[in-house]
Amino acid sequence: MKYKKINDATVQCIITEEDMIEYGLTLSDIFERNEKGEGFLRDIIERAHEEVGYTISGESIAMQITPLKDKGLAVTFTNEGPAGFRDILQHLKEVLQGVSAELNRQEEEEQRLKEQERAAVDNSRHMFVFATLHQVMQYTASIPADISVKSHLYKEGEAYYLVMEKNRLSYRTFNKISAMAVEFGNLIAVTEEKMQYLEEHGECLIANRAVNRLRKISMV
Repeated sequence: MKYKKINDATVQCIITEEDMIEYGLTLSDIFERNEKGEGFLRDIIERAHEEVGYTISGESIAMQITPLKDKGLAVTFTNEGPAGFRDILQHLKEVLQGVSAELNRQEEEEQRLKEQERAAVDNSRHMFVFATLHQVMQYTASIPADISVKSHLYKEGEAYYLVMEKNRLSYRTFNKISAMAVEFGNLIAVTEEKMQYLEEHGECLIANRAVNRLRKISMV
């Protein structure tokens, strides 16, 4: 929880979702003002003295509770009467603007990370996973004989992984023969991490020209 003293009579407390979880509270507890919620709000007011030196003067305390976009709360309380409420509304506006800016920053950061992740995917290589070697051979037999593909075959666990490289093929041809594979197996994204894992934990059955070699076997 983060306290902010607006003036001698008014204090604002920002409560995060983590704070709510720590206290075992829900928004319903707060807004329905049940025993748990009331106890929590009293605790907030009492802690304000330790946090920002807030001293209660008078018996009447007005409180404004506003839910925030990040599932937290802004709780502002005052014993200053109407003037205090004006300060509450002004500072609530500032808080909401600040929260909105922070959420926008987080969304931009998430988008940047996603773009980095997409950039890490190697589009010059395609990887397919097949349940059986027979499916791999069915696929390679469907590729026209005049197309030479730089390719490698791995086995990891019970699955077979065929890695094909664009090399000298046009993207049109490369994507066309790749699209044919979905009838027999599944396309998965190729990343350096995935390739390293396959090389370290998988068994390389055919190190090069896997498509050509399997195609010849299928024709026998």
